[in-house]
Amino acid sequence: MATNTFGRRGVVAPPPSGSFQRASLQPVAAPIAPRPLPSEGTFFADNKLLADIPFLTIGLIFGLLLIFALQRSLAIDVARDGSLDVRSLIAYGATSYDLVVGRGEWWRIGLAPLLHGSDWHLIGNCIALFIVGVRLEPLIGRGWFALIFVASALVGEAGSLLGNAPGQPGVGASGAITGLIAALFVSSFDPEADADQTISRLKTSLFFGVPALLPLAFGASGNVDYFAHAGGALAGGVLAIMPWLLFRSYDSLPRSASMTLLAGCVGSLICAGFAAAHYASYMADARQYVRISEYPDKGTKVADRSFDLVTRYPKDPRAHFFRAVYFLEQENLGAAEAEVRAAMSLATSDVAGGPVRSGAQGLMAVLLLVQGRTSEAKAMAAEPCGAKMADVRRILQKHKLCG
Repeated sequence: MATNTFGRRGVVAPPPSGSFQRASLQPVAAPIAPRPLPSEGTFFADNKLLADIPFLTIGLIFGLLLIFALQRSLAIDVARDGSLDVRSLIAYGATSYDLVVGRGEWWRIGLAPLLHGSDWHLIGNCIALFIVGVRLEPLIGRGWFALIFVASALVGEAGSLLGNAPGQPGVGASGAITGLIAALFVSSFDPEADADQTISRLKTSLFFGVPALLPLAFGASGNVDYFAHAGGALAGGVLAIMPWLLFRSYDSLPRSASMTLLAGCVGSLICAGFAAAHYASYMADARQYVRISEYPDKGTKVADRSFDLVTRYPKDPRAHFFRAVYFLEQENLGAAEAEVRAAMSLATSDVAGGPVRSGAQGLMAVLLLVQGRTSEAKAMAAEPCGAKMADVRRILQKHKLCG
């Protein structure tokens, strides 16, 4: 019976067990050279079990967890819901147009995708990364997976800088993860995949991709950086299509792509060095501002705490903004206007003051309108109406101060 050697490399079929022919002298076979040990790439590729384990996905998740643990240990303040103080995030490497372009701190682009603003922010991203990575990494390989992750993170940061308000700080790996989601969506149309694989990939990519991108069609606002999602999705989708355009298969991807993760790690370490050089000055400045755990809740607590906050943190534009709200509730329009102007002035020199400045300008426009100073109100509303802050613009539009 012939020996089955299909699918087993380096197996030599044994000679027949018996023969009716007369034994004869056989030539001495040449010595067989020892087979070289497989390289790491061959070892993983030949071992189906190891090839299907998303080692890179798991490693990225552990890396993000360790970085966030370091963030929490160094944070100047942590809110009751696990959110880190925004000034701590700025000291670590958060991005905004004003910080990256205005101050020339380009190194932030290499750090912001590895940072997270709260416990739930991190947990949500890690869950999405794991579910998508389990399906995508074994399909396209670790090298191409790493390339998509790094490229999507960088393009996502570009989208964040261009789409968000200039002074709005941002952090998070969601741009990189949305790039992986887009790549998984593209891979759903792999003609070599069976129906079950196609449906599984399509469902997963749509489950995460639709809520990550759909709000952009309705004027996205809030704390979610949808512009980073858009940039990451664009990069991930394009890179996922490239193997089919260039190589006709994921199996022919160049192995040089495996160096992407190493290059990304080295780049992030270099950026971390710049962050360390600026860290002390940013944290010293942060101590002069209201801590996140001291923020008054909406409603009567703003009035109860505003005087205390202005007394303790006179440099913080948010304290003066809260005080202006208090005077507005007391119908003391003159005092409210003075506090709003103080908030606007202080926000100009504050690294985190962009959103406060837009909010204060919007409040000032409403105050002027209430006092019958319509032309001044419209002039004041011009800048916040054009700013990329949907909440402020919505209030001004309600009072017919925009357009």
